[in-house]
Amino acid sequence: MASVVRGTSLRAGGACVRCRKGKTKCVYENGRAPCRNCAKGMHECYLPSESMAHHHGQSPARPPRPRESLPGERSVSATSDRQPVASGTVLPRNMQTNSEKLNPELVTECERVISKTIPSCVAFHKPSFLQKLKNGTLEASIVNGLLTCAARSSPALIRRYGGQGGASAAAEHFAVKAINIIMQNLDNPSLADIQALCLLIIHEWGNRNAVRAYIYLGQASRMAQMYRIIAVHQNRGDPDQFIKDESFRRTLWLIYVLDCFLTSSPGRQPAVSHHDIKDVPLPCLDMSYNFGTPVYVRTLAGGPPPTLPDPSTPLSEVGEFGHIVMATQAWRNVIEMLTTVTSVTFSEEECASLEAGIEAVRSSLPPHFMDKPGQINLHITMGSGFTYAMLHCLLHCATIMVNRRRLLHLVTTDGFNHETWRMVPHVHLQTVDRVFAAAHSVVSLLLALEANADKDAVLNFPLVMLFSCFTACSTVAWFSLKGLTPGDVNETAESIVRDGMRFLQDGANIWILAVPWYRHLSVMNKVLRNGDRTLQRAPPDPTIPSIKEDTASQPDNPDSMDYERPQSANAQEQADGRGSEPPRKSGFTTINGGSAGASTPATASPPPGQTKADSPAPSSSGQPADSTPASGNDMTAAELCVAFERQLLELDDLAAFMGGGV
Repeated sequence: MASVVRGTSLRAGGACVRCRKGKTKCVYENGRAPCRNCAKGMHECYLPSESMAHHHGQSPARPPRPRESLPGERSVSATSDRQPVASGTVLPRNMQTNSEKLNPELVTECERVISKTIPSCVAFHKPSFLQKLKNGTLEASIVNGLLTCAARSSPALIRRYGGQGGASAAAEHFAVKAINIIMQNLDNPSLADIQALCLLIIHEWGNRNAVRAYIYLGQASRMAQMYRIIAVHQNRGDPDQFIKDESFRRTLWLIYVLDCFLTSSPGRQPAVSHHDIKDVPLPCLDMSYNFGTPVYVRTLAGGPPPTLPDPSTPLSEVGEFGHIVMATQAWRNVIEMLTTVTSVTFSEEECASLEAGIEAVRSSLPPHFMDKPGQINLHITMGSGFTYAMLHCLLHCATIMVNRRRLLHLVTTDGFNHETWRMVPHVHLQTVDRVFAAAHSVVSLLLALEANADKDAVLNFPLVMLFSCFTACSTVAWFSLKGLTPGDVNETAESIVRDGMRFLQDGANIWILAVPWYRHLSVMNKVLRNGDRTLQRAPPDPTIPSIKEDTASQPDNPDSMDYERPQSANAQEQADGRGSEPPRKSGFTTINGGSAGASTPATASPPPGQTKADSPAPSSSGQPADSTPASGNDMTAAELCVAFERQLLELDDLAAFMGGGV
C-alpha cells in the first residue's frame, strides 16, 4: 500500500475510510499511513478525499509533505545496507522502520518461510532475517515477498485473503504490495528488494504469468549488477562484511538458478551471463554463513575465488545451496541438448557425456548428502529435508530426460519392432531400468516429505519438484503403454503414476502452472489403468472441484495445441471411466494445456513421416481430423503414445514448465 504523509498522529476529522465505517479511533504511526487498525489487518488505508483515486487504482494526486522529527521517533536501522540520504528529504517507505505492524500470526508465517521454505531457507541469512523480523526492522518489500510465499501454504492466509481465488489469490494480495515498494526504489535498490523480486518471480511463474516472470528475472539481474557496483565502494571494514558478501552471492546464485529454469526454451535469452558468475564463489556451508565465519569456496568452474589471499589457503567445501546450483547446471545442460538436437543430429556420445556430468555432481556430494535409502529422513529431522529433496529431484529429472531422449530416438526411427524389443536383450533395457529407478526415487522423496509434513500447513512442493514428479510419472506411463517394460513391472508403474497423480492434484490447487501437468497425467493414468482391458476398469477416483478451468489461467499462451476427440452420442459413455481426471474439454489436452491449434516453440524435428499436418488436431471447420477415430472419447494406448512422443519432440513439456511459452 502506498505510504501517504498525514499531518498529525491523531487529527480531528482525519480518520481513514475504514475507521470511519467502524467508528474506531484512527491513529497514524509517525504521522504516516497506514493507521494502527489498517496495519494490524493489512488493509489499504486511505482518507475520504483519496477514495476516488483509490477506487480507480491511482495514487493520491498530492505531494507528500515533509514534517518535523518527533521526539522518540526511531531512525533507520543501523543494519540497513542502503546509502544515507540527505537530511530534509522524505525517506522512501522501505528506508524507514517497517510501519506495517505485523501481528504475531503474520510474523509466524514469515518465520516459517525463512526457516523451511525453498528458496528462502537456503538463500537468505536466517539469523539476521529472524532478528529484524522480531524487531520490526525488516524491509517492507521482503516482508511482503515472504508473505507471498507463505500465503500459498497457510490455511489462515488463504481463508483471509484468497476468497474464491484460493492460494494464488492470497499470494497475489501480498505480491502487489511487494512489487509496488520495489518499483518505488529502483533508483536505489537494496538487497532486500532484489531478494523480494526473486520471490515474486517464483510467484508469477507459478501463476503461469510467463512474460511477467521473465521480465522480473531480467530486472532482478540488472538490479543485482547495480547493487554490486555500489557495494564495491562501501566500507570493507565492517565486521559483518562476510555475511553481507555471502548474502549477495547467494542472491546472485538464486537469480542464476531461476534463469536456468525460465530460459529453457529457444528464443529466451539468459538474464545472467557467464561474465556475471565466472568469478563468483559457490555458496558456502550454511553453518559458516549463519555464524559469519569467513571461508573461501571454489567457483562453479572449479577454480579458486579471486579473493583468495594466498594460493596455499585451503578451500572450504561447497555448501548445501552450492550443490543445488551445481545440480541446476547439470539439469540445464540436458535441457540445452533437448532444445538443439534433432532426429538427424542426435548423438549417443552427447547423452553419455551428459550422464557423466550428472554422475560427477552426485559423486561430489558429501556423504550425508548422498542419495541413500532413508537418508532423507535424517535431513527431515535436521530441518533440511526440502533442500535434500530439491537437489536429488533435479539430478533424477535430468537422468530421466537424457534416457528418455535416447529411447524416443529409438522408437521414432523407421524399423522399430516391438517383438524384437521384447525378445532380444540389449543395452536399452538398462536405460529403462535407470529411468524406473530415478522415477521411483523422485516419488519416494515426495512421499517422505508428505509423511513428515506440518499438520497446520498445506504441503507445498516447489515447482521444480512437481515438474520432476510429472516428468518421472509421465515417462513411466509412456514406457508401460508403449510396451517397453517387462510385464512384471506394470504394477510398479501404476503405483508410481498413482502417487504422482496425487501430488500433482494437490499441487494444482496451489500452483496454476501445475494444472495442465495434472490433467495430462490423468489422461495417461486412465489409459494405463484401462490398458485395452475394458472389462477390468478400475473404479473412478473422486475429482477435486477446486481446480479451475485451465483455459482461464494461461494468459501468456492462449494458442496451445489440443488433440480433439469426437463427441460420443451417449452421455453415459463420456462419464464412464473418467476416474480422477478433472473436468475438461473433450479431447486429449497437451502437456502445455489449451485448446487451439498453435504449436509450442521448438527446434527439434518430428520423426520421419510425421508433421504437424498429420497430428490429430481439430480442423479449421471444427470437425475432427481424419486421423482421429470415428467414435469414442478415450484414446487408445497406441494413439496416446504417438501423441506424447510428438509433444516431446516439440518440447511441449518444457514450454509448460516455463509457463506456456512466450
